[in-house]
Amino acid sequence: MNRTVRKRVFGVEIEAHPIVFPAAAILIIAFVAAAAWAPGRALMLFGWLQDEIATRFAWLYVVAMTGFLVFAVYLCLSRFGKIRLGPDGVEPEFSTITWFSMLFSAGMGIGMLFFGVAEPMWHYLAPPTGEGETLEAARNAMGITLFHWCLHPWSLYALVALALAYFGFRRGLPLSFRSVFYPLIGDRIHGWIGNGIDIMAVLATLFGLATSLGLGAKQVNAGLNYVFGLPQGTGIQIILIACITAMAVASLVSGLHVGIRRLSEANMCMAGALLLFLFVAGPTRYLLDALVANVGTYFQRLPQNSFRTGVYDSRSTADWLGSWTVFYWGWWIAWSPFVGMFIARVSKGRTIREFLIGVLLVPSTVATLWMTGFGNTALHQEVYTQVSENPAAVEAAFGYAPHEYEVQVLDDATKLPQTEDGRWLVGPNATAVATPVGVLMEQNGDRLVTSSGDEVEYHRGVLVHRGTKRPYWPDEECRYEGAYRSKTAELTLGEYLTEPVLTDDRTSRMDTTATAMFVMLKAYPLSTLTALIGTLSVVLFFVTSSDSASMVADIIASGGSHDPTTGTRLFWGILEGVLAAVLLVAGGLKALQTGSITIGLPFCLIVIGMCFSLYVGLKREFDGKLLAADKSRASD
Repeated sequence: MNRTVRKRVFGVEIEAHPIVFPAAAILIIAFVAAAAWAPGRALMLFGWLQDEIATRFAWLYVVAMTGFLVFAVYLCLSRFGKIRLGPDGVEPEFSTITWFSMLFSAGMGIGMLFFGVAEPMWHYLAPPTGEGETLEAARNAMGITLFHWCLHPWSLYALVALALAYFGFRRGLPLSFRSVFYPLIGDRIHGWIGNGIDIMAVLATLFGLATSLGLGAKQVNAGLNYVFGLPQGTGIQIILIACITAMAVASLVSGLHVGIRRLSEANMCMAGALLLFLFVAGPTRYLLDALVANVGTYFQRLPQNSFRTGVYDSRSTADWLGSWTVFYWGWWIAWSPFVGMFIARVSKGRTIREFLIGVLLVPSTVATLWMTGFGNTALHQEVYTQVSENPAAVEAAFGYAPHEYEVQVLDDATKLPQTEDGRWLVGPNATAVATPVGVLMEQNGDRLVTSSGDEVEYHRGVLVHRGTKRPYWPDEECRYEGAYRSKTAELTLGEYLTEPVLTDDRTSRMDTTATAMFVMLKAYPLSTLTALIGTLSVVLFFVTSSDSASMVADIIASGGSHDPTTGTRLFWGILEGVLAAVLLVAGGLKALQTGSITIGLPFCLIVIGMCFSLYVGLKREFDGKLLAADKSRASD
């Protein structure tokens, strides 16, 4: 039973589930409107939710993610491994190389470009335990980074994709999340339970992607600033989102076999060339040694890291765990509907064993190579620049040397930046959002007072009226839009990430996480060319992620159609771009990111249920206990 509605609107045919499609669209639009109307309230609410989830449910995320890995390995080695994802005898839809490219491009490619340099550096500078900026800290930093990006997330994606592909291609049910629960609740998957599961899957897909688009726009802007001097700012990033969304829509309309496939292949070639360049032009022997050592550290620490909840750690380590590992697990779970559905869609015809080996090992291997190439190159620069007693010799040998940057002058007491003349302090009305408004204020005893005379304080990263906790929105006379007071400083890569570096016009702080990759590449020959290749690679990952997620949202919202209509593809593709742009302007990007992590909590329970239902379905087939209705659908 596949309830869908097909109509022609303005000459374009659409296909949609009568409940899932409108409900998901209305909820997304309502969320955007609320975040745009009250970004401070949204940031406070979702900040509270994130803290509560990290405190109360860390154990659930940790045990679930480790359980997914154990279950995936069991299925790969079990008697179920020879079952094919589709009718017996069906051939894979895509070649193995194309399949690998699509797995990676639509998965975590854009995140690895964004965090490949920054994450190892952050763990090196501020490790969860022990002293930072040591060789042991560098070793642990790479082990932690690989733990976050290798087998655990890909086992989650593999299981979600396997369940969808098995029930969609093997058992003849609609390619939708509700179908996975057929062995447990039968035809009730077509009722309100199934509708709720699919609506949540659409929301998680769109929320996760919009945050990715925001991060991608920041990094593309950073790359174009480095190569062509294009200014960095929200306005430019909105234009970039519009242009790249148009490319994604064009790719989406061209179909899976043309647009997404060709872009994925081109992207893998481009990203592979950039990685090869680092292994050749960078510290080659060091990177090869590090590759072997990183794998050893990863597997050596895997059992301990897999069950670490922070209960026996210090408060600072427990906070670190919530900010990094639990954050990542919630983030990956929120992303699992998108990545899992896309992997399922491109994996028809493969056996369960072949599928699991490919999805677990190939992306994990690529992640290991990528994080070693970019992360260890960055660490090599930082370590050798910091410890050398002869900086000139290091610069001559490797090209590593501190570069000059304009850095904000911060007030000693409040750590707030100062106006150019040093008269006023400047505080953002909301921290960690895309477009904070500068507020003129001064320290008066133990209180902050704005230039309008209002007493304010910070609560969960938001400037609020003192006592009432009502978000503070400054009037025109106390808003500041000028240049900040600054000083010139020579910074290494690590200092560049941790110091308040200003943009060229000194009116805002630079997003150093987005630009860290380009700063690292500056030390090598052809830095302009490699920065351009890196920017193009981000663009292509941006496009493939966007059109893949649009296709996934469309498949779910259309009731499980394997090839949804052009009209609804356009709708979801455009809505994603609008969603990212509106939240970037409204300052709701952080709220959206936290919201997607929050969605990971109920979806974690759904994925656990999916695993149980998948096992029941596989066991029934292997034991010859399929119902007549199941056999009829599978033979269609």
